[in-house]
Amino acid sequence: MKIRCEGCRASFSIPDDKLPPGKAVRVACPRCQNAIVVKNSKQPEGTSFEEPSLVPDHDDLEEDLFLDTLHEGGMTALICTAEPQRAERLGQLLSELGFRAIAEPDPDRAVRRLRHGGYELVVLEEPAGPEDRAHVLVGFVKNLPMAQRRESFFCLITDRERSMDSFAAFRQQVDLIIHPADLEKAKVLLEREMKSRKKFYRMFQEALNERGRL
Repeated sequence: MKIRCEGCRASFSIPDDKLPPGKAVRVACPRCQNAIVVKNSKQPEGTSFEEPSLVPDHDDLEEDLFLDTLHEGGMTALICTAEPQRAERLGQLLSELGFRAIAEPDPDRAVRRLRHGGYELVVLEEPAGPEDRAHVLVGFVKNLPMAQRRESFFCLITDRERSMDSFAAFRQQVDLIIHPADLEKAKVLLEREMKSRKKFYRMFQEALNERGRL
């Protein structure tokens, strides 16, 4: 479906399979981040046909549809931190690794983003306290099915563990731990660990394929 942003006048397409039939979704314009609400033209069985339309918020509004992950080529990283300066610096470091970095300070929106998928790297922060909504995001990641977890590399920023502590990473159910004091080393640490993980899963897959031939 083709839609146009009323904010920057940019036109872009949304894959039909991203739009639930007969429901409205809130779309973030990839260029200016203006919120657009669009309704799918397809209706569930037993309902009448309705043309595609831009509609205001109402009761049948589905969760946000994040189009900033829909781009050709390259890798996408999701940075989940409430600290703007940290998010900006991490974005700069990740861009040097070839990532298109997207900052999401809202833990609940970050969960919805992960449900949509499309992130090769996800950077999380350990919750600051029991009232911190980051608990929702961290808990969601820990409960992801293993098949889905393998699609992304998860990095946790915490001041309670040492950077590169593999046992701590195992306990926290992430791929890498980075202490805040080592953020400037994030580029080197991530590059090293992501290469190591890729090599491990390649060998793992080869072993599975070999066993299947026996």
